[in-house]
Amino acid sequence: MARVQRPRPQYFFVLICLVLLLVLPAVVSAFAGPGRALSLLGLLVPVLGVAAASETPRHRRTAVALAVLCAVTNAEGLAHLTALPPEVGAAAALLFLAYTTYLLLNGVLRSRQVTSDVIAGAMASYLMIGLTWAIAYGLVETMARGSINAAGGARVDLQTLVYFSYITLMTIGYGDVTPVSAAARVLAVLEGVIGMAFTTIILATLVAILLREKPKE
Repeated sequence: MARVQRPRPQYFFVLICLVLLLVLPAVVSAFAGPGRALSLLGLLVPVLGVAAASETPRHRRTAVALAVLCAVTNAEGLAHLTALPPEVGAAAALLFLAYTTYLLLNGVLRSRQVTSDVIAGAMASYLMIGLTWAIAYGLVETMARGSINAAGGARVDLQTLVYFSYITLMTIGYGDVTPVSAAARVLAVLEGVIGMAFTTIILATLVAILLREKPKE
């Protein structure tokens, strides 16, 4: 009797790396600020996501090319040498994260079978959306200082933007960080809508399919 090969876990590793990226202070502090948005460590997770989600070499090549562009435009020494404005680095990071988030989520939704690993991929996609929006807020803040306001006049760095992005995505809204400009407010509204749609539609659908596929005892 032929042995049935179980699918190799792909998304669990991406999810674990994302959680580490968010919770480890040493990794968070590696980000330079809204303008120089991603460190080399931060580039690793989206590339892993593409490798896990995409079977198309073209998608992987595009993601690697965007990662290189992001690394170059956000490298402190090279950016100073070429006099690149910080908006270029933030825009490159946003494009890279948006593309890899799309590929990761698309890979999850195109899965033929909903397994616990696919659920992990959906959770990783959710975390990637929060990171993508954090960079979008950083781009807005870089282009127009004061677009995001922190309580007590605290400095708005990337760690603050990541925090603001996730409390917005989860529709918590403590009020200690607030969008001030019109562009920042539009982004906040869109992120809140996406957060609600994701949890109520995508995750619920995947979990329901997973429960239906379980053999009855």
